[in-house]
Amino acid sequence: MPVTKSRLIQRKKLSDEVFEQLLNMIREEDLQPGDQMPPERELMTLFGVGRPVVREAMQRLSGMGMITIRHGERACIERIDMHSMIEQIDVAARHMLSSSSKNIDHLLEARIFFESGLARMAAEKANAIDLTRLKVALKAMHDAVENDDFVMADMVFHQEVARISGNPIYLAVSQAVFQWMSDYRQEMLRFKTREVTLQEHENIYRSITERDPLAAEKAMRDHLNNVLEDKNS
Repeated sequence: MPVTKSRLIQRKKLSDEVFEQLLNMIREEDLQPGDQMPPERELMTLFGVGRPVVREAMQRLSGMGMITIRHGERACIERIDMHSMIEQIDVAARHMLSSSSKNIDHLLEARIFFESGLARMAAEKANAIDLTRLKVALKAMHDAVENDDFVMADMVFHQEVARISGNPIYLAVSQAVFQWMSDYRQEMLRFKTREVTLQEHENIYRSITERDPLAAEKAMRDHLNNVLEDKNS
């Protein structure tokens, strides 16, 4: 049977193999945050490799946020959640956004799709406590309309909408988007008055309190589309 394309086998680096073995060790031994990894010398003996190979594999785990390495101490397991995972790509995301204004537009478009769905979900799932928290966030926007706290209050409102979903992944992504756009939000808000922004948030809040998923989705989409259109006008 003829070979139609290359099937060359790529040899793994020793540090890659040790890295995978360390991951298996963490899983199989069910190591928890705060637990210590075995000493370097023990790992060298276990895997039959030198210190540089072990250190390269451990540094890779550290770069993923899975362990903390301190000089003179054994590495410790760290807690991994959505927030810590997103922190690992934070610098790269900020660099990507600063490299091209088109990337900011792409992020805004993704945010429209993502947050309009969250608003719809909020209208379907919000309980009395959720609505109270959302009302408090909206009041904070009213109170801050004349001062520098307005952007922060705006962010809190959107995060409260995300929190209603009950899904920590949605909340973490929502917070990350605001962090990545923080360098550009003041600039974008100059394109329309804070009063207009506040009115758009009132429309979102009203639709959620009225348990109208379609209206909530539309209100959020209209609000974020206005941000994108104003920025590009």
